[in-house]
Amino acid sequence: GHVDLWWTADSALSGEIAFYLAAVRLRQRLEARGLPLTLPEIPPMSERVCILKNGYNLNLALHLSPHDDLSERVITNDVQIDDSGRVFILTGPNQGGKTTYTQMVGVAQILAQAGLWVPATHARISPIDQLFTHYPIEEKLEKGTGRFGDEARRLSDIFTQATPHSLILLNESLASTSPGESLYLARDVVRALRMLGARAIFATHLH
Repeated sequence: GHVDLWWTADSALSGEIAFYLAAVRLRQRLEARGLPLTLPEIPPMSERVCILKNGYNLNLALHLSPHDDLSERVITNDVQIDDSGRVFILTGPNQGGKTTYTQMVGVAQILAQAGLWVPATHARISPIDQLFTHYPIEEKLEKGTGRFGDEARRLSDIFTQATPHSLILLNESLASTSPGESLYLARDVVRALRMLGARAIFATHLH
């Protein structure tokens, strides 16, 4: 019995060590290719901030050619979500980088909250209680809802559960209805996000 308990504890510790060793290898791999990583400052959850200097999308960087110097290929961006503004609206044409930017913020939040380095030269990120995403999906829709009905249901679920300490990432939400209706509904969504006080990015085709 005692030996079995020792083995269980040792196995759990081995898994945690392997996780952090993998994080070290990831850092070495990115820095060798010219991309910065930094340990973030973690202010209290009550501050509700996310500040990045020269942030980049880690997922995109890892899918580029392993032989390239990425410092010239990966475009960096700043993020400033704090008392000056917590709801950010990204507009622009398709392939303009809206989704890449939105993903960058979500990945940085997850890494910071896991105690890992963040893809940026400086980061200050408050913990969140929940992360919500609303992306176009190709999965089977609920019977009788249609594409817009499914979008509305998923948005409703987010607002039912989110708190002022959540992070909400909306990507091309409300794109399944007419431009006029989309704009009308998007205004209400932004008002609701502002009233809630959560950190949010709304990447949209609406200009």
